[in-house]
Amino acid sequence: MARIPYPERDADAVARLPVPLNAFRMLSHAPPLTGPAIDLGMAVLGESTLSARLRELVILAVAAGTECEYEAVQHGPVALHFGVTPEQLAAIAERRPDGPEFDAAESAALGAAFELVSRHTLTEETLTALRAAFTDRQVVELVTTVGYYVMLAGLMNGLAVDIDPSGERFLGLSGGEDG
Repeated sequence: MARIPYPERDADAVARLPVPLNAFRMLSHAPPLTGPAIDLGMAVLGESTLSARLRELVILAVAAGTECEYEAVQHGPVALHFGVTPEQLAAIAERRPDGPEFDAAESAALGAAFELVSRHTLTEETLTALRAAFTDRQVVELVTTVGYYVMLAGLMNGLAVDIDPSGERFLGLSGGEDG
């Protein structure tokens, strides 16, 4: 049960979602923040040049690193849809970014996600690995994706936002066709 009640009325921006997710219903206490947060989320999900599969790996690393059950429940099914394996899900939950389940680019991205969650910065070694695997734009998109989902994890964990049904209902928002 949420630590504070959801507002009686959702912010107008919540109507843009196919289902009024509890995270954004809670954020509706601050209506000026709700629309921009939804807009950034839609850009991360639909307009990033990162593959949907990699994006979901990174989001699940944030969920593991922040112990955010809401994100794990929402994005686990989406990740599986885009070709993430159960073995990869287990490795992420165990915070093992450099396991044999991942290629070099995935390991670099996951290592960066865990590093950003725990240290809020990247070492030179991590940044070098990212730049070897991704374009500068993709590095910025990856760092922004981590930051966005860390922000949401703070909201959801801090206020005990009730977990919505799992994320496969929202696959239309998550962009990409890769698997």
